Amino acid sequence: MKIELKSITKEDEAFLYEIYASTRNQEVDSWGWSAEQKGLFLEMQWRAQQASYNQQFPGASHSIIAVGEQYVGRLLADELSDYHHLIDISILPSYQGKGIGTFLIAQLLQKAREGNKPVILQVFHTNPARNLYERLGFQVASSDEIYLKMRWE
Repeated sequence: MKIELKSITKEDEAFLYEIYASTRNQEVDSWGWSAEQKGLFLEMQWRAQQASYNQQFPGASHSIIAVGEQYVGRLLADELSDYHHLIDISILPSYQGKGIGTFLIAQLLQKAREGNKPVILQVFHTNPARNLYERLGFQVASSDEIYLKMRWE
C-alpha cells in the first residue's frame, strides 16, 4: 500500500467536506434531523472549521492523504520552532484501521525525533483515535470538559 501526501487544491474542496462530514455523521444522525437540516449544519460547521484553521494555523501544511490514486483523508500539521503540532488527521471510515494514520503519524514522530522536538495534539475525550495516539507514545498533558491535550516526546 503506497501512502502519500498531496497538496490541496481548490478542486479538493468537495472531498475535504466529505471527510469532515464523515467525522460528524454518527453524532449528527443521533439528533433526528432531516437530511436537509443535517446537510446545512455540516456545511456551516465545515466552513467555520476551515476559517478557524486558516486563522489559527496560517503556516500549517494542508495535505490530502492518498493511497495509490484513491483519496482517503486529510492531514493538517504545523512545524513550529519549539514543537510539531498535529492539528487534524481525518481518514474516511472505510479506510480507518488499516495502518494509514499510524504510518503518517510515525513519519511525523520521526521528523520530530530528528529535530529533537515534541509533538502536540488535542483530541475529543470520546474519539477512538486516542487509543492510537497512546499506542504511539502520546501522553495526556492536560484536559478540559471536551478535549485531551496530548504530548509526545
